Amino acid sequence: MNLEGLTLKLVTDNLIEQLEGGKIYKIFMPTPNSLLLMVRRDRDTLALLADMGGGSPALYFPTKLPENPEVPPTLCMLLRKHLEEGRIAKISQSGLDRVITMEIDLLGASSKIITKKLIFELTGKNSNIIFVQDDVILDSLKHVNAAQSSYRIILPGKPYIAPPPQAGLNLLTTPAQEIAEAAGKLPSANISKALINVTTGIGKLTANELLTAADILPNKVGLEYHDIPRLTTAIENLQERMEQDEPVYALVSRTNQVKTILPMLPQNLEQGMQVKEFANINEAICFAMSLKPIQLPQHEQLQKIVTGEISKLTKKLDALENDLLTASDAEAQRMLADTIMANIYQIKKGQQSADLINIYDGEPVTVALSPILSPTENAQAYYKRYNKYKRAQTEVQLQLEATQEMLTYLASIEASLLTATTKSEIEEVTQELTAIGVIKEIGKKKSKAGWTKSQPLHIKLNSDTDLYIGKNNKQNDYVTFTIGGPNDLWFHTKDIPGSHIILKTTLPKATERDIDIACQLAGYFSKARNGSNIPVDCTKRRYVKKPSGSKPGFVIFTNNSTYYTTPDENLINELLK
Repeated sequence: MNLEGLTLKLVTDNLIEQLEGGKIYKIFMPTPNSLLLMVRRDRDTLALLADMGGGSPALYFPTKLPENPEVPPTLCMLLRKHLEEGRIAKISQSGLDRVITMEIDLLGASSKIITKKLIFELTGKNSNIIFVQDDVILDSLKHVNAAQSSYRIILPGKPYIAPPPQAGLNLLTTPAQEIAEAAGKLPSANISKALINVTTGIGKLTANELLTAADILPNKVGLEYHDIPRLTTAIENLQERMEQDEPVYALVSRTNQVKTILPMLPQNLEQGMQVKEFANINEAICFAMSLKPIQLPQHEQLQKIVTGEISKLTKKLDALENDLLTASDAEAQRMLADTIMANIYQIKKGQQSADLINIYDGEPVTVALSPILSPTENAQAYYKRYNKYKRAQTEVQLQLEATQEMLTYLASIEASLLTATTKSEIEEVTQELTAIGVIKEIGKKKSKAGWTKSQPLHIKLNSDTDLYIGKNNKQNDYVTFTIGGPNDLWFHTKDIPGSHIILKTTLPKATERDIDIACQLAGYFSKARNGSNIPVDCTKRRYVKKPSGSKPGFVIFTNNSTYYTTPDENLINELLK
């Protein structure tokens, strides 16, 4: 989980409300990378957990207290010595940076107030908790020496140097129009990057959401005059939301991890992402920390490989289309050659061009000539170019069709990755990519130990009806042509990569509800998962055919009806339990 500075503003506000004025009465370190503060305030007891492990730092009030080790670490003993019975005087965030400081007042000699600080740097893998007094480090969760960083040394006795502050306009305190105008003027690859660079506290996700709310494409270069008011309004709306007690939204990945938490309902979702709404930031963080990730170490790597291959083939497709456009000029080359031959005696060697009459339409035409070639040789050059273009047309067209076919197939593999949840399913995707040469095979007889052939998803709707769902191309073939009988119903999203679904029923005819559920599942197990009014084709299995030599998962079908569906997430989650 990676929280933007904007979201950490909500965390900071919550900490201020709950903890300022409270007294620290006990300190624990449940793990080497976490710190638990027990705080009393207004007769209430609160537990603040700072978890800096795993590259997903979090600062929150847990619903369940973690167990503590019998022997506390050295840092824990130091903090107990210095901070227990201290009063939390102030909690602040450094602008919209990912640094939150807790100032703790303690009574020193001669009843003098001494202020010490716990600085929480929630910066991903480099997250840290640093204990400071008078800008000198007393200790820290993680030590950083000169060999690890030339800019910041984090060791006891060294002066505390804050992380480099973000440069830019504060998204919450700067007038919205000033931000919009500044983003429009900043030279950048696109407006999304410009908005990120001109502000502090936001990343790509928030920037894209603001632009979507303003009806501006994130990849647009610069802003037009009429874009400024719309972006201004979107920023103002976000500023107002941040001042109110509004819900927050967690983006949950297909591997069951919260990617981030946003203060507005996201409209741009990556493949496999789901959105969950929470009443406040603490509930959202508690949910995020409670999740158990699905361990698919290969998945991210395969996703990058497929995405990269799709990008490469898309560029190749554009180049081939340009080549085809050039090759389409073949007939013009033959016309010019024929026109030269028909007017051969009007042309002399040394001319760079000749104004002739097109022998096919009788219209004047200027023919470019090579001065070092004879008229006949110029005509032959045009004939040669004509033959080259004609051959190229055929070759390019074949390459174009092959590239389009491969892109379609890779899109289906991408959809398979979207629904893969087991090692076996990941392995089968790996095999597909190896078979088409996208991944190099390591050894001809690679061991298959540790995994078994994956099985399609089986859902029993009732005593009469069963659904079978293929979650990759191999499963799709198995579901359709092995499990599916001639009269079973077959479902697949229309022109969208996704699962093959077979509906089997002992009833004379499938019920409308069962068909509706099958359509919803077809939409859910496709690249259109988060869409609405998703078109789904349905036909009897007997009308589905697999062309000879076609790739896994590829079929053709006839006699289909098309339904439109919007997956009900609650219903589907209930079915998948």
